[in-house]
Amino acid sequence: MTIIIRELAATKPPFLGSGSWNLKALSDITVIFGRNGSGKSQLLRTLRNNNKGSFHYASPERAGEISLDPGIMQQEMNSNSRADRRQSNLSPTYRQESVSRIGALLTRLGYSAGSEENHPIKFTDIEMFLSMLLPDFRFKIVKDVPHFEMSRIDNAEARITSVNLLSSGESEILSLALDLLTVCALWEIDRIEQRVLLIDEPDMHLHPDLQQQVAHFLVEIAEKYHAQILVATHSTTLLSSLGFYGGSKTSVIYLNNSANEQKAIPFDDVLKELSTCLGGHALMGPLFGLPLLLVEGDDDYQIWSAVPRYNIVRIAIIPCYGNAEVVRYQKVLERIFSSLREYSTSPVGYALLDGDTQLPQVAQANIKFIKLHCWESENLYLTDEVLKALDTNWEDAKKSIISKSKKYGQKQPLLEQCASWNRESVDLKNIINELSSILDPKKLLWTRRVGACIGINKPEGQLASFLGNDVMKTFWE
Repeated sequence: MTIIIRELAATKPPFLGSGSWNLKALSDITVIFGRNGSGKSQLLRTLRNNNKGSFHYASPERAGEISLDPGIMQQEMNSNSRADRRQSNLSPTYRQESVSRIGALLTRLGYSAGSEENHPIKFTDIEMFLSMLLPDFRFKIVKDVPHFEMSRIDNAEARITSVNLLSSGESEILSLALDLLTVCALWEIDRIEQRVLLIDEPDMHLHPDLQQQVAHFLVEIAEKYHAQILVATHSTTLLSSLGFYGGSKTSVIYLNNSANEQKAIPFDDVLKELSTCLGGHALMGPLFGLPLLLVEGDDDYQIWSAVPRYNIVRIAIIPCYGNAEVVRYQKVLERIFSSLREYSTSPVGYALLDGDTQLPQVAQANIKFIKLHCWESENLYLTDEVLKALDTNWEDAKKSIISKSKKYGQKQPLLEQCASWNRESVDLKNIINELSSILDPKKLLWTRRVGACIGINKPEGQLASFLGNDVMKTFWE
């Protein structure tokens, strides 16, 4: 069970007006929102210095190499020495600290990677969380120095041993994720009850799509490791993403140094709607020719956020929870853009619904409803074009599904019926992950596969048919 601290106090330095910051009504995840120079970093470091044992500060300027340093490894075992290494925004050995802490974990537990059944942490959990943030990579914790193996999925033989083999965004995400995951693992080993992650501008240098992934990651590790999180940022994209994934567990402090009391405001529906609309590329996109796309849920978000990366279709994605929320967001955005645009000769955005959904009869001058021709997005995974990308075809895929279905317990009967499926209309939602595990030798997320096939070229054949005329005309004609 996560122990939530509702109030915290920190001394404010003279250059920020002296006095104190008195934080009130904190939640599981509290976003400290403010402009550059407002004191966000100073506040987080002061909170950490007040309690080094159970507060951990992740600095915004992350430098260094992804390598193990034995000297740093010894220091990372102790909370005081960990804290003392990070007394400013710039941490020149941040990446070494994050990587070396894997060795500290192995030393602390006195066992080798792969034999953790009887221990309070599992390295497979750390590996799983890293794959969630970096799905194109394989990361494995091993016994031998430097205690990790990392490679790209499409080139498993080429090991990544230097930060120079990663993009700036990839290296940022890797080092931050390792930092947070390994300190949470140490807290788990030491049975620390009160656990607070103080994360300073995790969005730095990250594209909005990656900021969304980081927000999802932070919410998941907070729940997994029973940690409370304070995040400092001035990114509206990160703010809206944390609210989307954290829901009622999220709150916001608008940092104001003219007042001592800083009260967190719950992330309610109104704040959620407004922050989403103000989220970086979401509002600015339509104003400069980049259309919005409202989609239903996380899976659709992962599919369509991958599409623009291939530079053929350019869209800005807003995720919603289900059909009802898509409709509600559409109505809010319709009102917003009606007040911004003098003439509405063509839409500035679209709301995508599943094929089994009836289109709402509402005003659509600015945000137009469109829908898939197939039942839902999962059906796109079984189109001929996606199967070809998996180096298979439907006939061979059916054989694989049937032969491997026995591994999936209660879902075996559903999988065994694949020969009778109408791929366009069968409901695959409850078995899509099993299908992905069976059909994809590289074990990529099924949403990434579909997104790549949609984005890499104009869809043709069965994929275009399943997407339907609405979608094809909207984004490719």
